[in-house]
Amino acid sequence: MKTAIRQYTLHMTIVMVVYVASVVGINLIESENLSASARIALSLIPILPAIGMVFVIIRYVRRIDEVQQRIITEACLVSLIIVGLACFTYGFVEGAVSLPEISLIWVFPALIGTAGISLPFVRLRYV
Repeated sequence: MKTAIRQYTLHMTIVMVVYVASVVGINLIESENLSASARIALSLIPILPAIGMVFVIIRYVRRIDEVQQRIITEACLVSLIIVGLACFTYGFVEGAVSLPEISLIWVFPALIGTAGISLPFVRLRYV
């Protein structure tokens, strides 16, 4: 299991560095003179390392034991429910009163962050 954690940490660090570099890089490029399709392609560059993150996470989960897999799965389910319900609720309230629109760009980080926060609480059930 320690090998799986070390590999996960290394691969996720590499992918995160590429992600941060791509986000910073696309914001340094002057895109006003580019065509709409070029601007769309440019804006989608950070999606490639984000997809890489998904593969790193899946590979890690497949390498750990069944109990740890179940804990991570439950934490992800908790995250899915919390973030999904929060987005759903905010959508109704946003239409009823004047609230700022929240960009969809925050949903994926919210899912990952909420899963990370819920993980220790889910793990307590298995101790």
